[in-house]
Amino acid sequence: MFLRTRLALAASAVFLVACGGGGGDDSPPPPAVVTSAVKVVGDSLSDSGTFGLKFTVQNATTPYAIWTEHVAAAVSAPALCPRYTNTLDVKPAPSTCTSYGVGGATINPTGTTFDATPRSVVQQLKDVRAQGPYSPQELLLVDGGGNDLADLTSAYLGAAADAGVAFGALTGELLTPGETAAAGTLPAIGTAYAVKLADALANAITSEALDRDAQRVVVITVPDITRTPKFLAVLAGVKLQVDGAGGNGDAQVAAIRALVNQWTVALNNQLKTRFAAQSRVAVVDFYAELNRWLDTPAQFGLTNTTRPACPRTGTDTQGLPSYAIATCTDTSLSAAPPVGETGANWWRTYVFSDDFHGTPRTNELMGQLVVRALEAKGWK
Repeated sequence: MFLRTRLALAASAVFLVACGGGGGDDSPPPPAVVTSAVKVVGDSLSDSGTFGLKFTVQNATTPYAIWTEHVAAAVSAPALCPRYTNTLDVKPAPSTCTSYGVGGATINPTGTTFDATPRSVVQQLKDVRAQGPYSPQELLLVDGGGNDLADLTSAYLGAAADAGVAFGALTGELLTPGETAAAGTLPAIGTAYAVKLADALANAITSEALDRDAQRVVVITVPDITRTPKFLAVLAGVKLQVDGAGGNGDAQVAAIRALVNQWTVALNNQLKTRFAAQSRVAVVDFYAELNRWLDTPAQFGLTNTTRPACPRTGTDTQGLPSYAIATCTDTSLSAAPPVGETGANWWRTYVFSDDFHGTPRTNELMGQLVVRALEAKGWK
């Protein structure tokens, strides 16, 4: 398609010259797209170092870039740095630091304790807005929702033990009693809650960014968290428990995966619907892109789609494998290849660093995905 376009443009130019038109050398070049700053809100995927690390493989001298930083470099914007300190209660960092993403942040923090703190993506948007109106040359990158769906799933899986108390408390923060009653079943309530999460994020983007003159906003859809090593470990535990009780563990696991995926698709589709007619917003389908990486890894230079590159460090309180991403360095990984791997660069082609976050390679791929979206919109 690109080649055909180039040929068509060349043919048009020849025709114009033959007719004496086109302006010759006097025609001004098209204006360059300038990006004066990239502003970022989101969770660990977008955290440029709030807690002294990035949620990927560590490098002691030159930290690896995450996807937002790849985008900032691609549009020749100033380098990103974290806006918050690790205490999160104040914002003393230089105002030139425009990366507001915080590891663990959600659209709707559980309870009310963190609603007005940077643990909330909505509050992050408010903090960006508090710096003043957006300029036309600024680009806003938004991600969020993955941790919300993890919280929703955790509450759902615990419903049998607590009679659905935690699930009801969480979903009741966004759903009215009437909406909950209309949904009826826990799966349907979860779907309604996922749509409300999308609405909460879309409303905040509208009021805190678009209504404050933001001209270029990129929103990342939520990936399928059931395909992360963390969720796969949870499902393995479910299967073991159900099988041990004489049930069909495989069927139960399939049902849970389908349900969580349904919630994820509901959230993403609502985001797409809310911004379908908004020319200043590009919704980038990271959900589909991650699935492509996992389904056809060789096409993206990837080799391992299920095992974390970082070594397991122990077991958490739920009996699941735990990982210490802060101490997971490229040097240590290269020095100790796991069974089945050879060479110092084995970890560079893995999808996951720990059980929930990407490697430097997948951050690079994610940045490329967003840059293509910017080019399609004429924003780069």
